[in-house]
Amino acid sequence: MNKKRAILKQSLVFGSIAALACILFFFALYFSGPNPLLKRRPDLGLNIIVIWAGIWYYKRFNGGILHFYEAFSIGFLLNLVSAFIVGVFLYIFVTFIDVNVFTDWITAAKTLLYKDKDTFVKIMNEDNFKRQISSLNSSKPYNLILDELMFKQLAIAPITLLSLALRKISK
Repeated sequence: MNKKRAILKQSLVFGSIAALACILFFFALYFSGPNPLLKRRPDLGLNIIVIWAGIWYYKRFNGGILHFYEAFSIGFLLNLVSAFIVGVFLYIFVTFIDVNVFTDWITAAKTLLYKDKDTFVKIMNEDNFKRQISSLNSSKPYNLILDELMFKQLAIAPITLLSLALRKISK
């Protein structure tokens, strides 16, 4: 099997595993607390753990040889696949199962902005603050997909570090 196909396969398999872990985490929050969208950010740690496992697995079955580009490609694609699957799941969940989760999430975001309005206005000025409120008012459930894709990109720094730490090239 060529390397591109192996990297893609590895990313899809482990990305699906990471997504499943994040979805199970979401359900654990949903059944134990008031709003899982407010507290789901620790699922980034789940992604990073699965990214490490995916890179390690690829290295193990590639004869112990791992180039930086292979590790980074696996980590980045795995993270992207996971974020997309989780984002689509969240969209389906808030559209067809419980819309209150989404509306409560928007309400909490607006409450936070209004509570610390002076600080936010200093940071982004009055016009941008109003634009942010307007954006929240017009948010739709598909925004959860975009939010998930954007937030999970924070894993790029750990992906880079894991790629550097696990790489091993032949002599």
